[in-house]
Amino acid sequence: MIWAPAGVSAPKPAAIGYRARKVRCALSVAAVAGIGAATLYDVLGLRAGATVREIKAAYRRLARERHPDVAGAPAAGDFIRLHDAYATLSDPDSRARYDRDNVVAMERAPPGPPLWYNACRTRRRTWETDQCW
Repeated sequence: MIWAPAGVSAPKPAAIGYRARKVRCALSVAAVAGIGAATLYDVLGLRAGATVREIKAAYRRLARERHPDVAGAPAAGDFIRLHDAYATLSDPDSRARYDRDNVVAMERAPPGPPLWYNACRTRRRTWETDQCW
């Protein structure tokens, strides 16, 4: 299948006259880095400067939706992550430690291309590299 931007239909390979290439480079950044993509604030759907009242309200709302008794057994992991986020962010000391460690980790991260950037790139051969001098 040929990739096309949202809302644009991809042309059929037979109509163009070439074979579709199979590309197997569908890795997420989280899978490459081995880490979860969301912060604890993202898990609760809040901004970083949320108040304790907002954190509690968001936790209660999401807990009603994601509790394993309501959403089923497969949602247990989501609920545990939700509870861990609430436990960390509702305690002022652990929240301060989390915020401090998160900011330090973000400042140390080197700027540059995403981790998956070079995973799908291949070297193209040119006329000069094909010659046997």
